Amino acid sequence: MSEATIRAARPDDQAELTALWAAAFTPPLAPDQWLIDHERLAHTRVAEDDAGLCGSIYGLPKRLREDDGGIAEVHAIGSVAVAERARGHGLARRLVTATLQTAPDADWALLFTGTPEVYRSSGFESFSMARTLAGPWHAPGAAAAAAADRVERESVGLGSFRPLREVYERSRAGRVVLAPVRGDRDTAMAEVRMTGATLYRRTEGSTVIGYAITERRGDVGMLLESAVLPGVEGDAEGARDDLLAAIAVDWASAGVTSCDLAVPALPEEDLALRSFAPEAVRQADRTGMIRPLRREARLHGIRHLTAGDYF
Repeated sequence: MSEATIRAARPDDQAELTALWAAAFTPPLAPDQWLIDHERLAHTRVAEDDAGLCGSIYGLPKRLREDDGGIAEVHAIGSVAVAERARGHGLARRLVTATLQTAPDADWALLFTGTPEVYRSSGFESFSMARTLAGPWHAPGAAAAAAADRVERESVGLGSFRPLREVYERSRAGRVVLAPVRGDRDTAMAEVRMTGATLYRRTEGSTVIGYAITERRGDVGMLLESAVLPGVEGDAEGARDDLLAAIAVDWASAGVTSCDLAVPALPEEDLALRSFAPEAVRQADRTGMIRPLRREARLHGIRHLTAGDYF
């Protein structure tokens, strides 16, 4: 086997990349989210040997929230794959070096991995965030059905999140770090990641004041993302309660027995969810890793990403 060379991706690499990702990731990684990025070839580095593509890495520029309302320019790294024949030769480290060279203006780099030892030699350090509440939940009381009638439901697809963007941004701004400032590409990627999930939407007139996105995996109910306009505007607490009531009605009828609720550890979120799932326990996500580039990351507040924010 020849030594792998690293280069920018080309249009004719897609079939080999799809096969590489299918073999490297469980469950197989489909290219759907990658295809949303019109600059994906410039953002992707591939490794090639005499048998074809044997490695990949994807480096996406994102704007993420930091302490005190600051915004960081971040190089978000994903789709790191090395074919079995090329493992054990430092190729992942070479791919990391290659993608970081494409990000001269990034403040810091971010990735998520189940194999942190691979990246420590490249200067990455692990961090954790309290991302979910998991455990049993309580079926709704008699009043839940009436509250649930105030909530609209639809399946997530392309275009679903455009009416939700203001709610998402205002619910995170100055309150949650790591959460991205969602541009058009971030929004479309989130839609792709959560396509087919159930979107619950609470409106006043034509204005969305809160929403939640869920799916079921067997008898487990998953709250993938939620947001409510902060403060008293639009009866925020009432909107949150109505959304949870609608979810509860649907989960009860579907036989859901336990839940996994991805919500930031904000006091109002914990208060509402303690009534919904009083025995659920906070679970830490320890898969995140950060490397300073131009400066250190400033992430001392409440950290949170949703299923739609990963890359």
